[in-house]
Amino acid sequence: MKAFLIIFAYLCIWTTPLQIICIIWGLVIVINTELTILSLTNEIFLSEQLPLIYSFIKTLLYFILPDVFASWILALPFTIHQFIKAMFGTWLGLWLLPIAKRMP
Repeated sequence: MKAFLIIFAYLCIWTTPLQIICIIWGLVIVINTELTILSLTNEIFLSEQLPLIYSFIKTLLYFILPDVFASWILALPFTIHQFIKAMFGTWLGLWLLPIAKRMP
């Protein structure tokens, strides 16, 4: 259990730069197109920028989650969603790492 928690904490911390890159990518799209921060949803971003990943993620989301919840996730504003995920993931990793290292 200790090894799993340490790996999970490091994964949360190490994915932060990738999420920051996604935030910047979303802001560049907002600056260069007619889309706003609120109108650039996860679905629009994935379908226009990463269509292969979009088809996989959409199928997976609708298979695992209820349709309403999957639609809600895809309708969230992309940059705000990524920012919240980056903040929460980093906080979770930094909070969990010392706890996991102290475990016997």
